[in-house]
Amino acid sequence: MQERAEATKGRILNAAFHEFAKFGLAGARVDRIASSASANKRAIYEYFGNKAELFDIVVVDSLWRSAAAIPERWDDVPRYVSDIYDYFADNPDLLRLNLWRQLERPEAAPGEVDFYRRCIASLGAARPDLSSAQAVDLFAVVWSIHHSWLLAPRALQLAEGAEAWGAGRMKLHRASMVESLRLLTGEAAASGGTRAHGQA
Repeated sequence: MQERAEATKGRILNAAFHEFAKFGLAGARVDRIASSASANKRAIYEYFGNKAELFDIVVVDSLWRSAAAIPERWDDVPRYVSDIYDYFADNPDLLRLNLWRQLERPEAAPGEVDFYRRCIASLGAARPDLSSAQAVDLFAVVWSIHHSWLLAPRALQLAEGAEAWGAGRMKLHRASMVESLRLLTGEAAASGGTRAHGQA
């Protein structure tokens, strides 16, 4: 019984993630989530509460999953930046979910502050030379670097003279982001290399 319940929760979270990434909180529909998860709406409300509460849970769950997928490299920040950039470039639904979260639900979700406190504590342990404020500022830059290409206005891209940012241009942009963090932190060049968006 417990295994069945956990399996249902997992399907609901997965379906909710894709629904919220596509439609945001306001546009998402609980009945579509239930249908995609092969579950009933009652199970969603029973396990996760209302739609807004489910959205918060999905956001926090995505943070922990992202952190688990990207090994911390505070001893090599440029490499860490390249890993973060690649992960989110390969998972655009995460980017969309983050943008919806900032637009529609900017207040901190339950458990979200705990996630960032854990991250800042880890950074502080690796870099005791940083003050608390410096650690927060560095983490903010490192963790948000993956939004740079998505938030670049279309007009800015066209101002360069290119019709579209293809794989080659994305490769150059990624290298620029990594170099920016290398200069900011004063670290040696990253060993992560530069790959085009979407390449392994």
